[in-house]
Amino acid sequence: MWFIEFFKKSLEGRGFYPTLMVIVSWTYAAVVVCILLYQLFLYTLGIKYNNDAFGKETSEKKKEQ
Repeated sequence: MWFIEFFKKSLEGRGFYPTLMVIVSWTYAAVVVCILLYQLFLYTLGIKYNNDAFGKETSEKKKEQ
C-alpha cells in the first residue's frame, strides 16, 4: 500500500524513538478522526444518548433555580 511505502521511506535511517513517536502520533490522529466522523454521523442522524445520571443532574439544577 502507498502509505506503508511512504512511512518506510520517511523513517529510513531514523532511530527507534522517532519511529515510535511517528507511529503513536499517527495512530492517535487516526483514532481521533474516526471518533469525530462517528460523532458527526450520529449528529446527522439525530441519534441521542440517554444517560439517566445526566438527566437527574439537569432536572435537579432546574428545580433549584
